[in-house]
Amino acid sequence: MQHAPGTAAPRALGARVLRSEDARLLTGRGRYVSDVRPAGLLEAAFARSTRAHAEIEAIDVEAARAMPGVVAVIVASDLEGIASPIRARNGGPGYSECDMPVLATGKVRLAGEAVALVVADSRYRAEDAAQLVDVHYRDLPPVLSIDDALADGAPVVHDEVPDNLFNKFETTTGDVDGAFAGAHEIVELEIRQQRYCAVAMETRVAVASFDQATGELTAWLSTQVPHIARTGLAKHLGLAETKVRVVSPDMGGGFGSKVVLYPEDVAIAAASRLVRRPVRWICDRGEDLHATTHGREQLHRIRVAADADGRVHAVASEIAAANGAYAPWPYSASLDSGQASENVTGPYDIPAYARRVRAVVTNKAPMGPYRGVGRVIACMGMERAMDELAARLGIDPIEIRRRNLIREFPHTTAVGLRLESGDYARMLDLLEEAIDWKRARAENEELRARGVHRGVGVALAIEQSAYGPQALASRKLEITLGYDSASMRVEPDGRVRVAVGLHNHGQGHETTFAQIAADELGIDPADVQVVWGDTSVVPYGLGTWASRSTICSGGATIMAARDIRAKVLRLAADMLEADAGDLELSGGRVSVRGTPSRGVGFREVARRAAFEPDLLPDGEEPGLEVTRRFMPPDPGTFASSAHAALVELDAETGAVHVLRYVVSEDCGTVVNPMIVEGQVTGGVAQGIGGALFEHLAYDDAGNLVAGSFMDYLVPTAAELPPVEVRHLESPSPYVPGGFKGMGEGGAVNSPAAIVAAVNDALRPLGVSANHTPITPSWVIGALAGA
Repeated sequence: MQHAPGTAAPRALGARVLRSEDARLLTGRGRYVSDVRPAGLLEAAFARSTRAHAEIEAIDVEAARAMPGVVAVIVASDLEGIASPIRARNGGPGYSECDMPVLATGKVRLAGEAVALVVADSRYRAEDAAQLVDVHYRDLPPVLSIDDALADGAPVVHDEVPDNLFNKFETTTGDVDGAFAGAHEIVELEIRQQRYCAVAMETRVAVASFDQATGELTAWLSTQVPHIARTGLAKHLGLAETKVRVVSPDMGGGFGSKVVLYPEDVAIAAASRLVRRPVRWICDRGEDLHATTHGREQLHRIRVAADADGRVHAVASEIAAANGAYAPWPYSASLDSGQASENVTGPYDIPAYARRVRAVVTNKAPMGPYRGVGRVIACMGMERAMDELAARLGIDPIEIRRRNLIREFPHTTAVGLRLESGDYARMLDLLEEAIDWKRARAENEELRARGVHRGVGVALAIEQSAYGPQALASRKLEITLGYDSASMRVEPDGRVRVAVGLHNHGQGHETTFAQIAADELGIDPADVQVVWGDTSVVPYGLGTWASRSTICSGGATIMAARDIRAKVLRLAADMLEADAGDLELSGGRVSVRGTPSRGVGFREVARRAAFEPDLLPDGEEPGLEVTRRFMPPDPGTFASSAHAALVELDAETGAVHVLRYVVSEDCGTVVNPMIVEGQVTGGVAQGIGGALFEHLAYDDAGNLVAGSFMDYLVPTAAELPPVEVRHLESPSPYVPGGFKGMGEGGAVNSPAAIVAAVNDALRPLGVSANHTPITPSWVIGALAGA
């Protein structure tokens, strides 16, 4: 970022800086876990359950052990004293815990659960041997849906979890009953969302090497949370954390699915200890669809009470999540349904709210964090209710939203979320202008007369991110994940190294954190190196999830940079025989304010700090190095966004074509608009996938029938329009830099916006969708039925 001498240096913050990490990632020079090959490496494959719910009567591994090249076939009994079951702790009053075995013992609870682990000299032989593991089952009836799990006399999945409920609670704020008793209009809807998942480009990978001499474990994992993974491995393997190193290098996406500790992670580490050699497991796509955490499958019954002007006075929600067979560590099974219930009222000023929440056990893969966890079904319920209310009262869909928006900040919602800043009305105005709302609706009416089914819809949401320590402590998990860290060191040549506790896997952190540091230090982002992902190199941090990185590690980076800056100014003041308060740091140079010719280079100051301790002022230590940690405010920060979709329905094929997609978003201070737009676009792509294509469907026996990309459909570039993004900035007053989260927002509103647009296209026919995915067969049926 060069600038002309004598002119002000451009700010690094807010600049469209090209991503520095792309140079290696786009030229095939990225280094992923599957590239790790320690000497003596063995390959692993899991034998997995073919039943959704069954007792294990016997496991015969003799044929597998007799296969050439097989080093070991490991079952649960072999792990006794080496690895313990995984148990996600949750101290909530309505919560019931259970163990998740590393390898199944006594019973299997989902098709695809790991039963045995084969270690061999090649993946081919490991896979072949895994096929020879013979498990004798006694079948039990599977529980596959929320309704089945909650039915009287339903089969029990866990003896420790009564009524098949991981979690249950109810709360009421305000006069809900009075609002419904006096309502002019009451809307009641049942929204159902299907199960789908992250399908990251890179599946899960684990490589483990246990040093028998030192008792030290090095694990290379495709994880978003290296330090949390280290803590989990140490706990479940009975090792001191000082004896465990986790390295997570470049990673091909995570989207929340890689923030949990998996049984496979523990099993591979234990296998390395047992066979005394490094072991690697690369999850194939079929395993990924079967056994990597799923997301979304929820039921939302929503009731809305409004007056004749469309002003909503109360909402009552009943939310149930199909959490699968186990609870992921360390987050437990309370996240999907609980977080959904907190976010139902979204950006609307609704004083009274009642919620009934249940997390339900089923014989499917565990549900875990997935981009926008919980908020997607919350948004869909509220936005569908807004559209239904608008239709009944004859009010424009945008206008009814405008009448209900929160106007003053800070604002505390009915469930106690403090929204610190924003301009929701302006955000909606930007969206209305960008989509050309009135013109689009008029054109759609004209097209309907010619038999063209076209519709436009909107959806608004808030995005809670970077949860504060008390907000997380209230969830009573084993770990309170309410801070993050940054270590900054200025090298003797003036270049800066920032080590952060997060993980970079598509977010552009190497670029944005260099911009943040450079902006504070008045240097070029190219002179800042950002490192992450190795627990032996970076300070303890809590990783990348919940749109927290720029707030938590970014806040810590700013705090560290300000400490460094203050010392640089003190040292420069001594060098220039000036007062530090009269100095400014910009363009890689410290100069006297108003006299730019009287100054000293940033690199000269760095050299003095490192190599000339005899010339330092009294009381100053050598070096320029500091570590800081930032705890975000409770309950977190709140970004916001408004989405609009224009769609057309193909009456012959039933396809839903997305013609235009517009987003108006507010993530506080924008570090790099190009990266923000990329994140929003990626989220929208996943949301469109969930609205129209993706579905982890199971048969009546509990077998996953969408076990490959032949059956599990993801959107391609052909199905996605360009996403038009409009930026609005309402900085958070509680975060250094004013940052808010934005990594999930694109995925939250998009299913609701697509559903709204489809329903607008079908409006003259009296048909509405209250579910996803909206499949071609459903569209054809809706058109034919009408």
